Amino acid sequence: MAHLHDELASNSARVEVETRYGKVIGGRASNGTAVFLGADSVCATPVRFADAEPLPNNHRYPPGVEYLTESSYCFQPHNDGQAGDTPFPDKVGYGNPTENPLFLNIICPPSFDPSINETVQAFPVKIYIHGGFLQFGSPHGLRGQDQFVSAEFSEVRVNIGYRLSAFGYLACDKPRLNGNYGFKDQWLALEWVKKNIDVFGGDPHNVQILGLSAGAHSVHQILHHVSRLPESAEAPFQSAILIMAPKTPAELNSQFEALCRALHLDPHSPDILNTLRDTSVVPASKICEVIETDAIGTEFGTFRGCVDNVWMASSPDIMTWQRSGQFAKNLKEKGIKSIVVGDLTEEWYLYSIAHPISCAADVAPNLERYFPAEVVQRMMKMYRQLGDDAEQEECVRLFGDILSDWQVHLPVRVLARDLHQAGFPFLRYEIAWTPEQIRPEGGYVTHGGDGYLWHLRVPDLTTDQVEIAKNWLKQIDKEVKILEKNGLQSRSVKDILKLGKDREISWSVDQLWDDKMRHAKILAGEQGS
Repeated sequence: MAHLHDELASNSARVEVETRYGKVIGGRASNGTAVFLGADSVCATPVRFADAEPLPNNHRYPPGVEYLTESSYCFQPHNDGQAGDTPFPDKVGYGNPTENPLFLNIICPPSFDPSINETVQAFPVKIYIHGGFLQFGSPHGLRGQDQFVSAEFSEVRVNIGYRLSAFGYLACDKPRLNGNYGFKDQWLALEWVKKNIDVFGGDPHNVQILGLSAGAHSVHQILHHVSRLPESAEAPFQSAILIMAPKTPAELNSQFEALCRALHLDPHSPDILNTLRDTSVVPASKICEVIETDAIGTEFGTFRGCVDNVWMASSPDIMTWQRSGQFAKNLKEKGIKSIVVGDLTEEWYLYSIAHPISCAADVAPNLERYFPAEVVQRMMKMYRQLGDDAEQEECVRLFGDILSDWQVHLPVRVLARDLHQAGFPFLRYEIAWTPEQIRPEGGYVTHGGDGYLWHLRVPDLTTDQVEIAKNWLKQIDKEVKILEKNGLQSRSVKDILKLGKDREISWSVDQLWDDKMRHAKILAGEQGS
């Protein structure tokens, strides 16, 4: 299937836009959308394991450069269990790996004309943050290419790049590494969009961010960051769709030490950070290798965000802040008008194959990739207990059930509860149907399968499925407009907008609310849930 890269190569049409940093040259896709691939959102390749810097006001893009190719993607390990048989270029695009994936792909409707005053066009803007467990993926991923949805709904679509795996999230207390570089990369991209999207025909006052899987987790982090911005600061967007308790740097010391030892380095050397940052001594490919081969250790192979007191505050902690109502109150004050959050009915399947599970003993260390060991112990007591002789299929299913509950089903409901109690406008959905031909073996309506709907991937869908996807997107948009017009939440916390197995869209009641929410009781501050 053709990538945007291929479509632009076969079309000689060019589109020139004058940004505040100079001219950007794009092309036209087969359906007429204007496409710009790989526009830089930072000033230079960021230092490894350090914050990137925004473009200075005097920065100028190199003259004459055409942004037409999928030229790069973030360095990342290749042990993506969820990717299955997906060809690697379809997951990350063409080109070569880089430690500077901080770029944007921008797609404008066919009617976009850069010669027309930007205030006349003012298309809605939707910014997409790709998924992949924060370890994998790229803005160039084929499933997320948005030329069809941009044309259908006359929207400007922006897909942003950020650092992944250890490059984006390595953290440590001693020596001090704050981590969260990937989240901060995303924030720089949002700020770039706020300043520049008008010249691409986008309305900077009508910006929505969307995230699938790890992208939804990122959106949640961004919302918390917005809620604690200084009083004078405004959010660079107005609504969010999450298509979806961090550790401290001190708790991540063991992961840092494991990475160093896998690289045959002394984690306690006084010069260890300089050594790790020296690409001639420690190539990016070597970091990927020790992760994907599990040389680092199973429980240390996944890198996530942490409480660093820079990007993410520790007091009050993120969930106490969310429960208090101050989270929602501050979002309103920062200009956030609505949040959309939801899940699929069989999320467990794709989570079950995220990592190799051969026996019952594999479940806990793989959960410890994401959660502290003591939390994992409490979590596992709430599920069926497996003996040492349990069949592999039982072990895989248990892992999928636990991880999907704690990565998707429970966070979605906890966020809905906290927003509802604060009176914040939110919409919760449930998807019980995805296109049959893209489902995995077994026919599961599972994690990520809804991406074909959210991105309106016309080449992958039948004619009737295209209409279902269009109707779903229209209904979501309609409900969001109602929420934002009223400025409040009028439905029950258990109400969900459902795309049913019968392909029909209707309001329903969450039948799994009590079952999923009982898990929250093991968390601090949730005993009364």
